[in-house]
Amino acid sequence: MDLTLRLNILRDAGQLSQDNYDKVIKVIEYFEEKRGIKLLEENSAMFITHLCSALSRIENNDLVNKLEEVVAQSLKEDKNYEKAVLVARDLENILGEIPESEFDFIVMHVCTLL
Repeated sequence: MDLTLRLNILRDAGQLSQDNYDKVIKVIEYFEEKRGIKLLEENSAMFITHLCSALSRIENNDLVNKLEEVVAQSLKEDKNYEKAVLVARDLENILGEIPESEFDFIVMHVCTLL
């Protein structure tokens, strides 16, 4: 299923600004055009929901704590980690600078997508 319904609900509920809505649409397009991954409810609902929340937190300067060290270490051992970091850096071209605490969470979701 398309992610537009989820995004519309978040935007209409005031959980996602129009600017961030547009950024998330561009992220979805990036994955399909540049990575050959079509983001759908089935494969990326958690990632998109987290991304929307992260963008709102960044906008409000209300950041999450970094990943616990044991989780961060486990993430770095993932076979897709290096590629996921590169993808997350690409996403900064769309989203703007991503704080380190949010960056690791995004990398974690991208590892799952890859």
